[in-house]
Amino acid sequence: MEDINDQKLVKLKKRPLSVTFLAIYSSAYIIALLITLTGVIDFIDFLYGFLIISSFFGIPLFIVSIILLFINFRHNKRRTRGFGISAAICLLIVPLAFLSLTFFKDGLAKADSYMLKKNYAAAIKYYEDVIENEDDPGIKDIAKSGKLKAQKFIDEAKRQQKAGDIFYDYELYNRAEEKYKKAYEIYPFLDGIKKNIDIAITMKEKTNNFTGKANYILFSDKLKFNYTSDLPIKWGSIKVSSPYLAEFQNISFQKNKFFESENELKVSGVIYGKPEIADFLESEKGLFVFISAVIISESGEIKWEKDGYIKGDTPYLKEGEFKEFSLISPIIKPIESKDSLILIAYVKRNIIILTDSENPNNHNALKNIFSFYTEKGIKI
Repeated sequence: MEDINDQKLVKLKKRPLSVTFLAIYSSAYIIALLITLTGVIDFIDFLYGFLIISSFFGIPLFIVSIILLFINFRHNKRRTRGFGISAAICLLIVPLAFLSLTFFKDGLAKADSYMLKKNYAAAIKYYEDVIENEDDPGIKDIAKSGKLKAQKFIDEAKRQQKAGDIFYDYELYNRAEEKYKKAYEIYPFLDGIKKNIDIAITMKEKTNNFTGKANYILFSDKLKFNYTSDLPIKWGSIKVSSPYLAEFQNISFQKNKFFESENELKVSGVIYGKPEIADFLESEKGLFVFISAVIISESGEIKWEKDGYIKGDTPYLKEGEFKEFSLISPIIKPIESKDSLILIAYVKRNIIILTDSENPNNHNALKNIFSFYTEKGIKI
């Protein structure tokens, strides 16, 4: 009987309860750490979670280590040494963890910190965390406002990047570089922007900024073009500039036989290049002017139409210039006094570079109108 008790005592000494406790406690610590750190935003967030868990588990472990230290103080020097080391480590980790946590800011402050660093994607993640977990409505509103502001910066940087892509496609590498650098200035963490800048610079140096596609009109980003559906459908997709860059003047009508038909109408006049051309057009040649005109009824029926150009040695119009035009075409249907003339001057899609900062993808309008004229009550 004594031998059996001695064997149990030996087994107990070989497998003490304290070792089992530590094994279970360590496993619980690791599991809690893994659960807490799931979905961390960044390294700072990881470190914050690590310190929280370490503090939570460190205090009970310190208490248990001190108790076991005194229990084993006289009976087992080796275990006493081990629990002493464990208590010392906890004594070091717990205060250090609490001290470190005081340097961590709340989620809203961390988001604001990332905003200052222009790391808007990281800021948005913290704002979203605050919005999801914060109970105070006022703080939630601040976080929502911050998230919206951060997203606007990201969207603007992407617009500049896309504008750079358009210039790059036209082989205007210096302008592409400018747009890419502007995007980088707004949001340095934008995906691919550093590579865009490097490629644009390389191509600019390689080609000495030679432009392979020379027939183009380049407008300043400050000039806004907006889509409209108020003009005849047959003209296709149309954008209208704000402000207008040219002005129609001295419009007159003449019905006669000019070529073959006895029933022809000539619409003539002058187009004036406004001073705004110098402000919004980046071209020494001026505006390449296409003209289209229709006479249309109140119901939308077209009674006369013609496309044409301005007169002169070149089809370009500069600021301060006056250029004449005449559009002659047969009358399709009888024109009445209540019908209207619609006259537009525009640049065609194939010779325009239009980077719309609001929506740079929409640069494919068939007609980009820079002057518009309408007259109702035509007398022929």
